[in-house]
Amino acid sequence: MLSALAFGLLLLGQESQATLQSCVLEPEGWVCKYRVPDTIYRPMTEDEAAAASPPQSAPLLAPPAEPPPADPADITAAEPAGAPSDPEAIRQARLIRRCADASWISLCTPGDRREAKALQAAAEARAALRLEVTTLAAQDRCDDAVRVALEGGDLTLAREIRAFCATEK
Repeated sequence: MLSALAFGLLLLGQESQATLQSCVLEPEGWVCKYRVPDTIYRPMTEDEAAAASPPQSAPLLAPPAEPPPADPADITAAEPAGAPSDPEAIRQARLIRRCADASWISLCTPGDRREAKALQAAAEARAALRLEVTTLAAQDRCDDAVRVALEGGDLTLAREIRAFCATEK
């Protein structure tokens, strides 16, 4: 298998090809060393490097507003404000995002894919139930909205709609 450097050098033509110096079989695979002609790669002199470097007074990138969390426990704290704080809910949301519609090349096991698809279907059913219940509540049909939430098995949603309708009256 050609390395990226050797492949790139082959494209440049015969007069500027790199010469193979040595190859050694390492535990991670073959490691080959090439001698690159000066026509392809010439190290910069100090004058050229100084001329090419940007001025030191102006930073290239703006500093980040907040450094990324280094501790995995801080990552859960960095979730959006509306996100659940339950670690299992966070794990399920990540699994759905990573494996529900993943291609065959992704790093999801078949069990992960099945679980993600089942969780995604359940989340879609909850969203459809919430849409139906809130539509009924918006039409000022609170009793029907509570009944539909209870029939759908979402007691939390039924409580929310009851509380919403109680403040409306």
